[in-house]
Parts: sequence; structure tokens; C-alpha cells
Amino acid sequence: MSPMRHYICQSLFIGAVMLASTISISGQELRSSYFMKTSTFRHQLNPALADQAYLGLLFGSTNVGTSGNVGLSNFVYKLENNPNYNLTTFMSPEVNADEFLGKLHDKNRVNAHVNYNLFSVGFKGFKGVNIIEVNMKSNTSLSLPYELFEFMKKTGEKEHYSFKNLGAKSLNYLEIGLGHSHKIGENLTIGGKLKILSGMAYAKLDVDHLDLTLNKDVWTINGNAKFSAAVLKSKFKYDDNPDPNTTDPARGKKVTGIDDVSFDTPGFGLALDLGFTYKVAPIDGLTVSGALTDLGSITWKNTNTASSKGTWEFDGFNNPIYATGENTGNNKVGDQFQALGDDLKKVFSVYDDGQKNEKSSLTATLSLAAEYQMPFYHKLSAGILYTKRFNGIFSLHQTSLALNYRPVKFVEASLNASTTSEGTTLGGMLSLYAKGFNLFIGSDSFMGKVSKEYIPLHNGNANLAFGINFPL
Repeated sequence: MSPMRHYICQSLFIGAVMLASTISISGQELRSSYFMKTSTFRHQLNPALADQAYLGLLFGSTNVGTSGNVGLSNFVYKLENNPNYNLTTFMSPEVNADEFLGKLHDKNRVNAHVNYNLFSVGFKGFKGVNIIEVNMKSNTSLSLPYELFEFMKKTGEKEHYSFKNLGAKSLNYLEIGLGHSHKIGENLTIGGKLKILSGMAYAKLDVDHLDLTLNKDVWTINGNAKFSAAVLKSKFKYDDNPDPNTTDPARGKKVTGIDDVSFDTPGFGLALDLGFTYKVAPIDGLTVSGALTDLGSITWKNTNTASSKGTWEFDGFNNPIYATGENTGNNKVGDQFQALGDDLKKVFSVYDDGQKNEKSSLTATLSLAAEYQMPFYHKLSAGILYTKRFNGIFSLHQTSLALNYRPVKFVEASLNASTTSEGTTLGGMLSLYAKGFNLFIGSDSFMGKVSKEYIPLHNGNANLAFGINFPL
């Protein structure tokens, strides 16, 4: 395992998620498809939009992406005048503290999603359209306050720091959906979908508060951090050399990671999607719609839990690998982040609290939309879509304006602009719809400048969706 990848695995556990935009994974559907009449998968946004028979197998729909208000360039810097190595982290003394902190926000967030359809079929029956689908979803959300980075970069300039709204959450599961849409009269269509959930992996870091006070040459930390993990079948890994500064006999062993991972399905749950569409009779061409999706939760059995209540000590970021100068062979950027992770584990100290069952809610999503077909050109329509995701400190909202164009039956395109909690984006979708065959490709956020590993540099907003389906 490379040093960078090793660090990333550690980051969720220790809360050092400032670089998690490189891996962040929230089960999200393609919003650009909402007004696309040839889109077979827009029922994932609103079950009332299931209106056609089709078959999707393995390549039906794949949607991968990230969103956020920070990117890789916030944390990795290029050193033009250093011949020994040309990349360094924000912790390097060669990176100006005010320049680094000036690019951050009060709340620095990264979200990401993988939504992969294994199987999906739509068929007519029971006086409506029915859906059976199997999806794999992975959701990760991260939130880091400005004060955390201020402490890391300017340690010692103040004698007291306080952190709140700090956390990380990852949810990974298999979903079996059974849906039905039904027309009532000429104008109203209602829809619903029951989802059976099989949980594969879950992890959550929740920091209620963390207060650091300088006491001579060490930091005294008072905090309340909780960590939970149910990753397949696994258990905690412990520190063989417990922190001598922490002697509370009520605590268990100090947790350093996850170990002994083997296959299991530790979670089970249910969720529900509800939706409607309504053609506004007095205004020809106007359709309004709304949906509540992912109303449900997963219960995880034998969840490993840990916490850090009380007081402990931290002696600062002292790893010499952050220093610049002679190339020692272990000061590459990946090594620097691994060293940073090792230091941060001392800040977020958690101790084993045993195993218990734990429930985690899905990210419930509200969608409200209106579409108007142009009376002077019926091949063109305009739509507005508002989305609100309810996810605690990771919640976000988005408003999208879309133009949809279908010049001929077998070609449809959409272009949209959105404003979100994490910036503005531009997206679109192209669908080729012939008899017995449908190919689509789209994005809710066209990818901007990226690194050579295709990691967004300036913010986390980027995604790609594509698929092949067979209309019946």
C-alpha cells in the first residue's frame, strides 16, 4: 500500500479529513436527468417519474463523483524553488500560514458518492409502471472547522483553541428497490418505492467539542469524541504502548484502527421513496413535482464503539518530516501526510467502549421541481429543481435551472446551472434513445482543473454518470 493510500485509510478514523477530498465517496442520483423524458433512471430521484418499460443489466447506470468547498490545491503546494522535491503539504514551513488559511471556510466540507446499478427492470402492470432494481451505494461526508487548521498551522500563537462541527461519516450498502408509479386521472401521477438495505460498512466520527489549552510546553485537551465502525466483520486495532498521559482506569484500550476484516453483512434496514407529478391544468405545458427519498435507516449489529471523554495531553506537531531542506528520501508528499496522520491520532484519542447495535439514518432528500414546455417550440422546455439533503452537520441544499432540448425522438440533451451550499456548478446530459437501445452520459458538475490522478484541484465538485439500457 502506498504511503498516501495508507494515510487516507487512517484519515476517517482520526478525523484528519482535510485531504479526504482525494477519496471522498454520498449515494447520489444524477439530477441532470430529472427533466429528461428519455432517462430510464430518473425514478431514483422521484418514483412518480417511472413511466417506461426497460431493462438495465450491469452497465445500466454508474454515477461517481464528489462535491465540496475545498479541493486538493487547498492542502498540497508546489515548491518552485526547492530542487529536492516539488510538492509539500500545507504543514511545511515554506507555505505561508495566512495564504493557506485565507483559502479556507468556517466549515470545510467534502461529500462524495458512488451509485452503481447492478440490475434494473421496468415493466407495465397493476395499472401503472413497476420497477425492480439492485444498486450498490457508497456515501461519505466530511466536515472540518477552520479552527482545526488554524491550530495545526499556527500552533502556539494562541493559548486556547476550541473546535465544533467536526465529523466524518461513511455508509456503504446494497439496495433492493421495489417501486410503482400510478396515474390518477389525466394530470396526477403518484409513486412509491420500498428499499431493502443490506449494510456492508459503516464508520462515523462525531466530535461534540474539543478544547485545547497550552500548559507550559504541552497542550491539555478536553473533549468528547465518539467513533463507531462496522466494517464487514472486523474489530479494533489497539496501541501496544498506551499513552502514559492517559491513566483513566474507566477507559478501555486506545484504538488505532481496524483489524481482522473478513466478509459479513453487519447491517440491515428499510427505506421508502415517495413522489408525485402534476400537470397544472390552467397553464398548458406546466408540470410541478416533488419527492421525499431515502426515508429510512440501517441497524448495524456488533458495532465497534470508542470515545474520548475527559482530559489528555498532546505535545504538538513535532515530526521532522515536515521540515524542508535536504531530500532524505522520506519527505515525499505522501510520506508527509502519513506523518501528519500519526500526529493527529494523538489529538483524537479514542478508547474502546465495546460492541453494540447502532442505527444510522440515510440521507433523506427533498426534491421540488417545476417544468414548463415552451408554447412556441414544444421541443424545448425549462425546469427548476430544488434539492435539500438532511444529514446533520453534513446537510446541504441546491437549486438548479435547466434547459432541455429534444430535436428528434432519438436525441435529447439537457444543460443546467446550479447554486449549492458548496459553490456554483455547470452540468448537463446527453441521451441517445433508439428502439431497443438507450445510451446516456451526463454530469451534475463538469470537471474543472484536476491533478494527474483526476482529483479536483480547486473544489470537490465533479462527477460523471453513464449507462446503457434496453427499452422494452
